[in-house]
Amino acid sequence: MVDQGVSPSAEAVQSARAAGLVVSHLSQPRLGLSASQNEGVSAAKTSVVAIVDDDCVPDRQWVEIVWRSFVAADGPLLLTGRVLPLPVQGDRVAPLSVRDSEQPMTWTRPPMPWRIGTGGNFAVDRERYLAVGGNDTRLGTGSPGRGGNDLDLFYRLVRAGATARYEPDLVVQHERATAAEFAQRRGSYGYGVGAMLGVWLRRGDLRAVLVFAAWLRLRARLGCSRRSNGGIRHELRVLKGTLQGLLRGAQLPPLPPRDRG
Repeated sequence: MVDQGVSPSAEAVQSARAAGLVVSHLSQPRLGLSASQNEGVSAAKTSVVAIVDDDCVPDRQWVEIVWRSFVAADGPLLLTGRVLPLPVQGDRVAPLSVRDSEQPMTWTRPPMPWRIGTGGNFAVDRERYLAVGGNDTRLGTGSPGRGGNDLDLFYRLVRAGATARYEPDLVVQHERATAAEFAQRRGSYGYGVGAMLGVWLRRGDLRAVLVFAAWLRLRARLGCSRRSNGGIRHELRVLKGTLQGLLRGAQLPPLPPRDRG
């Protein structure tokens, strides 16, 4: 458990230990999802690390599916899975991150980054994660880039030789949002993708141009298909955030050598 809070999550740690779990509690003063994930993976003692966001609830078979997938893997593996919404609670009715395809998929070359999966539900060989430098700490929640760290990480992992596999049996449920939170996060989501592409362009990776074009087509298609539910308005927020993030990402300073994948 990597804790960025003002005070340690002592109660949660004690409850987990009382349930028979072996828990290491790490205090992370540096704010940012990417930095904390890197800290946790670096401290891990296992050959495989499985990561879930703090607003997601893993299925009871989550660890079993991870174990089974990596036992059967032939070489380095990046495993992702489904993300379904938790039940409605009060005014928290809007599903934030939904990935509900029941079709398994495998990639040995980088597809469009968003096709692989999401950072709220994945597992990976620890050595390969560390070999590519882990998360880019300029990206992700709590960083200047606000998001996009998971898509960037997945791209670099597959480019470095890991096989990416989407396994629909690997399931987490994601917290819902209020209508206002949903609208605000549309812009942040686009900003993260834009910042990621800006970082790619700054390092001379012209795949960013191809991905940006595909991203524009995707958002246009989603906006038209959901226009009866305000889809066009939401997608315009995504695109506005993308352009703002693209400019920000292109201006971010290079990573220190030790953090560079």
